[in-house]
Amino acid sequence: MEMPLPEVIDRFTICKLKLERIKEEHLRKEYDTFLGEIDGLREKGLINEEWIDRLYDLNGKIWDLESDIRKGKDDELGLEEVGRRAIKIRELNKLRITMKNKIVESTGLGFKDVKMNHASQ
Repeated sequence: MEMPLPEVIDRFTICKLKLERIKEEHLRKEYDTFLGEIDGLREKGLINEEWIDRLYDLNGKIWDLESDIRKGKDDELGLEEVGRRAIKIRELNKLRITMKNKIVESTGLGFKDVKMNHASQ
């Protein structure tokens, strides 16, 4: 099954962040696969570099906020800080969904992400 354009871009940026931050070479193959897909879409004129930059930035900020929580440092952070981060992550995810929907609106490719009864709607 072919992946929708917003998902390709989103997953590409997440994979790029993983490769940069985790620095595990087994991620190189996945990154190269997504990069090939992105380059093909660039050749077709279907990619706006702003979309990649924006999703990369949003996913990076989400990663930063989740990092210590994922490492089990919630006791160090305290419940108040974990709560603040959770709210900020939800806000950033709203922006991420908005960006992905903007890509669908701009290209007509893929489908809008619609959340119902969900905090990130």
